[in-house]
Amino acid sequence: MRVICQKSLPFSPWESEVTARLPGIQPLKNGMLFLQDDAFDKQMEYRDELILKSRKKVFQLDNEASSAAKELLVLVLKKLNTNQNYKISKSEVTRPDGKSVALNGDNALIIAGRLVQEDLLILHWDEHLQEHSLKGGILCFPALWTLEEKMNKPMSRIHRPVNHYTEKISKLVQRMFTNLKVETPLWRANWYLYNDPELFTPQKESFSQTTRKSFFEGDFWVRVERQTLVRLPESDAIVFGIHTFVVGRHDLTHHQIDSLKKVKPE
Repeated sequence: MRVICQKSLPFSPWESEVTARLPGIQPLKNGMLFLQDDAFDKQMEYRDELILKSRKKVFQLDNEASSAAKELLVLVLKKLNTNQNYKISKSEVTRPDGKSVALNGDNALIIAGRLVQEDLLILHWDEHLQEHSLKGGILCFPALWTLEEKMNKPMSRIHRPVNHYTEKISKLVQRMFTNLKVETPLWRANWYLYNDPELFTPQKESFSQTTRKSFFEGDFWVRVERQTLVRLPESDAIVFGIHTFVVGRHDLTHHQIDSLKKVKPE
């Protein structure tokens, strides 16, 4: 088990009326698609290791999404170009942790996934299914699911194991996807309590889920995903970004623990 945790939780999704309910999507007003926090160095080291040793488990890309992957890398570089902690040249990028990443010699999606803490998923409109389907991703920190099992499936099928992802919510999410504008990215948050802090937790749908949202005594870790949605202008693909926070009970504030106790069990 790899222990990589942030020292604090910057926001508590269960405390906000908007983020506590599904789908909880709202405008990303600050435009910050990619975050950098105090777990950056260790998370990026782990991402590099997973990509090197478990590439097939953390990376999938359909040919249909190859152009979108290249466009996504351009977007990542554009965003990082304004971040003084990165050094960008024509051939490579030096991350804040001092690690240099070549801008050629590998798939564009892999390169993008080695530059930022976010996992990055690419969704395309499926005319036959009338839904967006998952066509690629770099997913180093899955929260009990696998890329392989979800690839080329529509959003409604991807979320089938989620108890509260009803048909009504599915239609609402798809409507938001359809209406998503290039210039107005969106965000939402997800959270669960875990009994260990491991970031790489792939799990098949056939296995029962082990996450919970009811407060329990003893040691536990809160895993929060800050999820973003942005439409790429040329490919028209949608990029779903996931920034993962894992914070142990001892690093939560008293207020956060007290508010967790008040969450109704699901």
